Amino acid sequence: MEDENQVELSFTRTWDSLNASHLSMNIDKRFIILRGISGFYCYGILERLEGWPDIDVYQGRIVFKLKEKLFQYMAISDERQRIMPTAHDREMGQKLDYPEAVLLNPTNSFIKGEVDDKYQYSCDNKNNWVHGWISPNPRTGFWMITPTDEFRMGGPVKQDLTSHTGPVNMNMFFSTHYGGEILGLKFRDGEPWRKVFGPVFVYLNSLSADEQDTLTLWTDAKEQMFIETENWPYSFPLSEDFARADQRGTVSGRLLVRDGYVSQSLITANSAYIGLAAPGDVGSWQIENKAYQFWTQTDSEGYFLIKNVIPGNYSLYAWIPGYIGDYMYDPFIIVTPGSRKRVETLIYDTPRNGPTLWEIGIPDRTAAEFFIPDAQPRLLNQLYVVNNQERFRQIWIMG
Repeated sequence: MEDENQVELSFTRTWDSLNASHLSMNIDKRFIILRGISGFYCYGILERLEGWPDIDVYQGRIVFKLKEKLFQYMAISDERQRIMPTAHDREMGQKLDYPEAVLLNPTNSFIKGEVDDKYQYSCDNKNNWVHGWISPNPRTGFWMITPTDEFRMGGPVKQDLTSHTGPVNMNMFFSTHYGGEILGLKFRDGEPWRKVFGPVFVYLNSLSADEQDTLTLWTDAKEQMFIETENWPYSFPLSEDFARADQRGTVSGRLLVRDGYVSQSLITANSAYIGLAAPGDVGSWQIENKAYQFWTQTDSEGYFLIKNVIPGNYSLYAWIPGYIGDYMYDPFIIVTPGSRKRVETLIYDTPRNGPTLWEIGIPDRTAAEFFIPDAQPRLLNQLYVVNNQERFRQIWIMG
């Protein structure tokens, strides 16, 4: 499709039973360029028809390999950004216990003696909104912006890869990282399936001749990320498989906690993570990988609003920082186009046999307050020496 304001390109591959070497799946890769927008949008549609052969699929992603002579500075968050080694630096380094971890001996003294490992730059889905690279000359940025994680697998705290040495910029839609084979897509007995991944936005920015601070490119990329999230779901994708705003619904309600050993009254579930995912068992959203998931957080009074839900049959799941365990609302929730469903007040009964005597850590699904021993001095990533909240990422290189 092409008009004066938009171009959308579709590259398709239709499965043919005569070609056994091809994955038994139809693939539609799409790219969108809009007038006046500095970048382009990408999305993909994967489809299996009923009766097709069994397959296992362990990763789905979009990847860009940038020119390393240009892009040397990587940013994943305000705290995680730095000058990165080159692919050649890795080739000349010492491989450690697994191939992804390499002890560097580069010409750049700033990173000499450090360990490079792409897994050190992983990120929770709930925080993986924008990351990318900065070139000092010309002063430009290349950014991957994900306006929603509804099409990602595993829920808000599933971790996955972001940018890393290459320079590589990528968006992982699904993978077995940080979970193993159970997270892979497995299709048996001719199971049909279709899912839209994206669109995600590849944002390109630059500085004018009188602007010197290249880190303003990162600031600008974050601002663009907020613009993209506000505009979700997009109105311009042409595929009929992409659900637009008027084809989606909302689910709202309130979540409270009953813990008689803390309070005789119901407690508001402040900042709880609550979401819709495929029907299953308590906590099954963590390994659910074929359907969409929609998550939000409750406010200070426990109220929640889950917006832009694609029509379907869901279970409602939650967990609450500070409380052990998972919540699941028993009745299925059916979302239809334009529906506004309000559920009854939900109550999570904490799993207790008595009062808390002592506790190690906070049940908030992070490692922030855990004691992480120092890495070996010769096996450091200096980024995590300074950033204590993320130092657990050096767990791979401890002696």
